[in-house]
Amino acid sequence: MGEHFADALLARIRELRAPAAVGLDPLAARLPPELRVDPDDDVAAAAAFEAFGRGVIDTVAPLVPAIKINSAFFEAQHEHGVAAYFRLIAHARQRGLLVIGDVKRGDIGSTAALYARGHLSGRAAPDAVTLAGYLGENAVRPFVDVCRAEQRGVFVLVRPSDPGADEVHEFAGAAGATPGSARPFYRHMASLVARWGSDSDLIGRSGYSCVGAVVAAKDAASTRALRDAMPGTLFLVPGYGAQGATAEACRNCLNADGLGAIVNASRSVIFAYLDAGVAERGGGDWRRCVRLACEDFVADLRRAGLAPA
Repeated sequence: MGEHFADALLARIRELRAPAAVGLDPLAARLPPELRVDPDDDVAAAAAFEAFGRGVIDTVAPLVPAIKINSAFFEAQHEHGVAAYFRLIAHARQRGLLVIGDVKRGDIGSTAALYARGHLSGRAAPDAVTLAGYLGENAVRPFVDVCRAEQRGVFVLVRPSDPGADEVHEFAGAAGATPGSARPFYRHMASLVARWGSDSDLIGRSGYSCVGAVVAAKDAASTRALRDAMPGTLFLVPGYGAQGATAEACRNCLNADGLGAIVNASRSVIFAYLDAGVAERGGGDWRRCVRLACEDFVADLRRAGLAPA
């Protein structure tokens, strides 16, 4: 049996002094010119995405503890893309990275059990996945059972970074609620996630549960309130870089121990060759640009005080 997911992730964060994940979201139109293909050609696109993914993985593996692979970009290429997705998981693991499968599943009953088996269980699966828990505990429990049995992890959506999600997540109760008693929906989700991950056999030596939460760093007060509400929950923090979240804002996702969060950057790292400043420094080599952008990302987190001593 392997190491508890939260313990393994935090150990790598300490080792590298980098509470950072790189997100792999390949788009055919933004690939380096030598890899661009017709996205309607599933075979060619899947092969291009895999080649690009391997290049990114090989480049960032010495710098960050984890890579987050968004399965949707591969599923769009049907069976060829799905096969490439699982081969990239294996390659990332060989390079020493923990792998988060960004799959956002959220069904119930036997369907949830099959999603858990297909996306989280077994040697081919990633170390953790993202989930939508809006159908309640029955949508999450089958995945938690796999976490318990196979030392995996989950990150349940609590507060996404997309502003369009606010119409759901900022909802503070139906009309007629007792004045002052209503709280935003994301706070309700936070309390559920904390409860779902509270069983003693889900908590590692580090004191953190294998049931984590996706929490965007928005205003300081609300982010700190979520941190205080889920002290034993690891945060996967989206929105850094291309979506505008700063390292300083992400610092509010940490506990007093200086741990508890891993910040994800996707487009700002993997497509760094499209940034004129980075491209000049990288001399036109897209892999070199990925490395430079990843180094900048990690350095920014350290300057903001997110890296453990």
